[in-house]
Amino acid sequence: MIRACSASARVRSSACCPWSICSQGGVSGPWEGRSGLFPDDLNPALRRPRLPQLPPGSPREQEEEHEDGPPPRHQSPRTWPRPGPRPWPHPWLRQPSREGSIQGSILGSVQGSEIEILQYLMMDFAMRYFRDAATRDVSKLVEHTEVPISESLIFFLDPELKELAVQSFLSVMMFMGDLTMKNELSEGDCIKHIVLLGKEKEFLRDEIYCQIIRQTTNNPHRESCTLGWRLLNLVTGFFPCSSTLKPYASRHLRDISQNPTHPYQKLARVCEDNLKRSLTHGGRRHVPSHLELDALLAGRSTRRFPIQFPGGVEFPCKIRSFSVALEIVQELCFEMGIQDPSEVQEFFIHATRGHDGMVRPIHPAEYLFDFLLDDGSIGLSFRRLVWTHPLTFPNDIYIEFHYHQVLGDYLDGKLLLPGSDSALSKQLAKLSALQHLALGLQHQPSAAELKDYLPGQTGGSTSQKLLPSCLSQLAAMASLGPSDAKRAVLDELCSLPLFGTNIFMAQKVSQRTCPSPCVVAVGQEGVLFCQPKTQVRVFVIPLADVLSLRSVRPKKDKVPVVEVKYGSPAHPKSISIHLKQAKELCHILAVIMEELVRPPINSSISSFTEFTH
Repeated sequence: MIRACSASARVRSSACCPWSICSQGGVSGPWEGRSGLFPDDLNPALRRPRLPQLPPGSPREQEEEHEDGPPPRHQSPRTWPRPGPRPWPHPWLRQPSREGSIQGSILGSVQGSEIEILQYLMMDFAMRYFRDAATRDVSKLVEHTEVPISESLIFFLDPELKELAVQSFLSVMMFMGDLTMKNELSEGDCIKHIVLLGKEKEFLRDEIYCQIIRQTTNNPHRESCTLGWRLLNLVTGFFPCSSTLKPYASRHLRDISQNPTHPYQKLARVCEDNLKRSLTHGGRRHVPSHLELDALLAGRSTRRFPIQFPGGVEFPCKIRSFSVALEIVQELCFEMGIQDPSEVQEFFIHATRGHDGMVRPIHPAEYLFDFLLDDGSIGLSFRRLVWTHPLTFPNDIYIEFHYHQVLGDYLDGKLLLPGSDSALSKQLAKLSALQHLALGLQHQPSAAELKDYLPGQTGGSTSQKLLPSCLSQLAAMASLGPSDAKRAVLDELCSLPLFGTNIFMAQKVSQRTCPSPCVVAVGQEGVLFCQPKTQVRVFVIPLADVLSLRSVRPKKDKVPVVEVKYGSPAHPKSISIHLKQAKELCHILAVIMEELVRPPINSSISSFTEFTH
């Protein structure tokens, strides 16, 4: 087993894999129940590994808590349908030769056998894919060196990849202190160079992984090795390795993370978790900010950040550098007593931009630190967007959360009470009395207090007229405690026609039957277009009929526009919605579509960079 930073535990090829190349010209390893030195051509399974040859011009890419502490074990309830970019296979595996076919020969034939426990060591990977594996001692190619490389470790045909690999190794060595830092460079510059290479050149990712693993294996300098492990922590979180390297890198990290005597056991566990996330979700989208980078270099990978619940209550959460939104959603839902994975998927973290108030739901697979800017201009909140599951009231936090979210929509005038004037007055008085009881107040409310319990569009004189009826309702419901009063409010409001939808007010809609202004509600039934005064539906686009959507940048002094294509793919129709929150509507409709309709729709909405900058 390859051991990092242990000078006494040198790697010997004959002990680390079921077969190894010997200087005498044969192959040492097990064969037909025996072990020893056998001729090369005795058994195909014992032949020297040959790298497949490709024609010149191989395919190229198209364009605060200490981290040593054990990370939380978050179990994802399901694999999300949008996991981010998938790792490309290596250039040399695009057209493998018969003799060089790795997947179908040794690895495929030994799974489930006793030999499997000896598979996937980094030295095995080096034997198969390193350019110098046939001419040099392979054990030296997978352990620390103080001499810069002149060519890539992995066999590349592309000259650009060879050169970039050399530059990457120089940055790794300078960051770790194995090479004198150039005057104009800093540790941060080295990290950004490495991360950007991995983000922009997918075929170079395995090379970067192998370089850092090499420099942290049998490294005699503890300070250098610690920096190398912190660099590996960054790299495993920012981009994944390929499916070819995955079993080897995973085995390397797992062996160390399960060794209680290894000095970097905890960091290996962090890297192991980061790699699992990046393989699932695609890795971070942007290089770390200056503040985050400084914290990571100091060994701090966690930040306590407040997430605002409906009603303004802030719930402090520990967010790690490579936490995805789903993990935090799961934590918050657990606090509310929600454990059904399908119900958890109905809740979303939202990012709010400070200078203009733009709101964007964060996809479960997105990394939260990609949204948190150094200037603190991005706030996070938590809301329910989908309401397919009925309300269950398992605990007080659940009741408080849903009460304030639904009540907020009611007081903002988004949920209108139906009925005649007399019935409407009775409902207004009842809901006002319940809100008073929900606050735990014992005194009778004044007309001024009653005004705070009424929707915003209600006239000022209404509170005085409703006061007698409200006091009568209070007397009849005096026995209700705050929690029961909140549940009663939810029971009243959840029967309204637009309950469970995300409601916007559009200035105009291109559909002739729609009024101007027009209420646009997005929910599980689709996109609803309603009369603003009665919320009576005038037009509906079912979710299954939505083909695509995009937000259009407004011209000067104009309102942004959302364009929705719907209907038959052969003969699509289009509708334009003019409203200030065009991007927010686009994002919300997109995540609801992805949750309730498979496959997700095509959408062209504001990019991440556009939102954070």
